Amino acid sequence: MAIRKWQEQDLPQIIALLQELNEALGEDQEIDDSTVREHYVNMNEQPEVYENYVFEDNGMVAGFLSLLFYRTIYHKRGTALINELIVSKAYRNQKIGEQLLQYGMNAARERGMDEIEVGVMQDNIGAIKFYKKHGITEEYVLLGMEFGQ
Repeated sequence: MAIRKWQEQDLPQIIALLQELNEALGEDQEIDDSTVREHYVNMNEQPEVYENYVFEDNGMVAGFLSLLFYRTIYHKRGTALINELIVSKAYRNQKIGEQLLQYGMNAARERGMDEIEVGVMQDNIGAIKFYKKHGITEEYVLLGMEFGQ
C-alpha cells in the first residue's frame, strides 16, 4: 500500500471512484473518460496549483486525493483545498481516507500554506463526521451555485 502521484493509467480506476461518489451522493454528474483525461492534462500542466494522488494497493487504486493550492490577500501564504478525497467502498474502514488526508495536510504544510479547506455537501454526514474527527472544523459557510449546461 502506497500513496503516489496519479498517472494516466490510473484514470479508469479514478473514474470508477468518481462514479461511486456520484452514486453515494445521489448525483447525476456525467463522468466520462474524455473529460477526466482533459482535466488530467490540464492539472498536470499546472503543478504549482494542482496535486493529485492515489492510494494504491496491489495495483488497485483504493483512494484518490485531489488538492488545489491558491492564494488570497487575507491568507498571505495560501490555502490548500481538498477538491476530492474518495475511498472505494471495498477499501473503507482501513484508514485509507485518514492517510490521504494526512498526506494532503503535509503537502499543504510543505508548501507553506496557512490552512487547508474542504467543501462537503450538507447532507454528506459521513464525510462531515470524518473531517471533524480529524480536526477540520466549520470555520465559515461556503455558498455555491451550479450553472446549468
